[in-house]
Parts: sequence; C-alpha cells; structure tokens
Amino acid sequence: MPLPDFISSLQANPYFGAGFGLVGVGAGLAVLRKASMFGMILFRRHCMMTLEVPCRDKSYQWLLQWITMNARHTQHLSVETTFKQHDTGKISTSFDFVPSVGTHFFSKVT
Repeated sequence: MPLPDFISSLQANPYFGAGFGLVGVGAGLAVLRKASMFGMILFRRHCMMTLEVPCRDKSYQWLLQWITMNARHTQHLSVETTFKQHDTGKISTSFDFVPSVGTHFFSKVT
C-alpha cells in the first residue's frame, strides 16, 4: 500500500480522527494554560508592586491608620483598644478596628 493511500485510509477512520481531535484539544488547552501563566507573570512584573513595612518601623502605625481610612473591603482586622484613666479615677475605653497582618490589595483612584 503506497503512503498516500495509507494516509487517506487513516483520514477516513473515525477512531483515528477522534484521537487526533482529542490530542488537538489537549494541546490547545495546554497552550492556553501556558499563555495565561505567562500573562499573569507579565501582569505581576509590570502592574503590581510589593511594599513590606515591619511592625518596628516608625511609619507602621501611620500606615495602619491610612489603610483603615482608605480601605473599603478589608477582610483581616485586628482590634486596637485604648484605655485612658482620668485624674478622678474614671476610665475611658475606646477601640478601633485596624487592618491586621496579611496581604492587602489597593487600586489607584484617579
């Protein structure tokens, strides 16, 4: 059997064609997955930045207050309690919710 006849007989075979179809779909999905991973890497490198402020830094409390005032959807919160004792012996207590340790995402507002 010559090669062109063999190839045409494989094209007419439905099982062989289905196998190539599955391989094609699988290869296409693998290429899409790799492209999305590459796109996410490019997005992180060019559109995002990371800022780490240790708790011993002098601007740490200021940054927590700024996040408290400007964050709209914070999921990780801590409670900061303040006690004041007056000269008369009366104790005033207040508390604030401040962002806790974790990852916080911000968007630029124009």
